[in-house]
Amino acid sequence: MSTTTARKRRQPTAEQLEKSAAKRERFKAIAKTVSAMTEDQRAALVARVGAIVTCEGRPLSHYNSCLLVSQLPAASVVGGFWQWKRAGRRVMKGQSALSIWIPAKGKGDREAKQIGPQDAAINTVSGELQGANNRNFICGSVFDITQTEPDTAGSPEGLETEEIAAGHAPGEFPTPSRFRFGTCNGKPGE
Repeated sequence: MSTTTARKRRQPTAEQLEKSAAKRERFKAIAKTVSAMTEDQRAALVARVGAIVTCEGRPLSHYNSCLLVSQLPAASVVGGFWQWKRAGRRVMKGQSALSIWIPAKGKGDREAKQIGPQDAAINTVSGELQGANNRNFICGSVFDITQTEPDTAGSPEGLETEEIAAGHAPGEFPTPSRFRFGTCNGKPGE
């Protein structure tokens, strides 16, 4: 019979809590500014700087694109920490994450219509985005491709960086087809 022990979660230091609160306040201010823009203004900004896509090839909403451009004007391709690992890249040490709104998972997500952050308003008490149909958005962390480097140890699937990059035009982010079509379940180590 095996017993499992729960790992005690490390508590953040006072300095870490202060930095987190400051970053959250900066993001709320940026989100408020982007919320004040009309959809046409957001679309014009995205048209001027170019569309921002995820490392999996999905375009971001105009709202999230504006949030990213406000934080990093040269943003182009973004992904979460594990998305970059699956794509054969790693986040460089010391890089700070960029914040975007992502839908919070909950009951009824499958029946909810597709909405974006532009259809929502910031809840001033919790700091979260409250969308139509009571769908909440939470602050998610992503990294731009300029904040990553090729993973010299290879991706978790054993793909070498050179194999991933083969056949792609300069500036085009390579995405292996088995990730593009969703056969990878997205959990680390599986």
